[in-house]
Amino acid sequence: MNALLTYAYDANHQLVHVDTVERGSACACFCPRCNAPLDAKNGGKIREHHFAHAHGHICEGAYETAVHLLAKQIIKEHGGIMLPKSEDMNKPLGFVKLHNVEVEKWDDKFKIRPDVEGLMDDGTRLLIECLVTHKVAEKKYNTILENNLLCLEVDLNMLELDKEVIRDFLTKDSGYRKWVVKREEKDSTDRIGSYYQRNPKFDKVKQILKEIFDNDALIIKDDNNSYNLKKIGYDKCETNSDFRGFKTDLLIYRSNKPKERKGHIAINIRGRRRNQDARIPNDLRVIDVILRDETDAQIQSRFSNGILSISAPGIEFLGEWKCLKEREKHKNRNLNIDMLDISSIREKDPLRPYSRWRTDKF
Repeated sequence: MNALLTYAYDANHQLVHVDTVERGSACACFCPRCNAPLDAKNGGKIREHHFAHAHGHICEGAYETAVHLLAKQIIKEHGGIMLPKSEDMNKPLGFVKLHNVEVEKWDDKFKIRPDVEGLMDDGTRLLIECLVTHKVAEKKYNTILENNLLCLEVDLNMLELDKEVIRDFLTKDSGYRKWVVKREEKDSTDRIGSYYQRNPKFDKVKQILKEIFDNDALIIKDDNNSYNLKKIGYDKCETNSDFRGFKTDLLIYRSNKPKERKGHIAINIRGRRRNQDARIPNDLRVIDVILRDETDAQIQSRFSNGILSISAPGIEFLGEWKCLKEREKHKNRNLNIDMLDISSIREKDPLRPYSRWRTDKF
């Protein structure tokens, strides 16, 4: 997975892939988010092809917008979607064909603009809302409920900007989507330890690790080596941030690189391990710190040395923790691996996630 913009609008306002257009500014393409002109970077053999803003700036949200647009286009082109089970078992289930599919068509009767709508085989109207950064707006949500409209919300967060991946997700997978129904009001006491009202010890650990990072002493340790994050270029640490929809307690990265690029590390403090099917961006490396019933003194003792070790109990390393090591496996690729000074790359950036080469855990 990468976070490079590979789809954009052409001169006819059609969503196109970077490999289908001319090189550079001759592509006559525009950003789907800010509508600024783009250059097609599709002439190289080593770096992945992508669009770049002609003015050189990074457009926050362009990647997510492209995912959102591509998903709607795929539903229209494919004419169908996989539906999940409903709690009342009264809604359709499984893959359904859609007819007369419309994208962002204004509904004069209900005064809403669904992301996608279509008719199922029995003539029932189905609305589809594609969620990337925002949930269904409150006004639209209330209109859907008041008029008993059949509406599905699909969570596209952390999907790769790849047409085949998104098509398979929409048509072969029933996860990460739900029916728009009345939301239950939960008592605040049910939220203790959650994102909304967390255990105060979680925030204590977060503050400890943030202070250690600011003091140039936060260390990542694998079985053989230790890496001081500040010394290998990580100079920025944000609290309560997110990376393409993934919530983080601490987000650590190099400030001289765009947020969409690889190299970010998320640290989250949790009360239990994640589910095995939890969705994490493949271009984000995650460290989950699992707390149980530690006292304040035990917490201080556990984290005061500033070392997060892959072999320590209660520490989970998730995501693309890889380094380029084995060259023999990659001779069939269209890359001159022998021309790369691997030792110097390792020394300069030992945590660089070479995800295009499937190698060892670091």
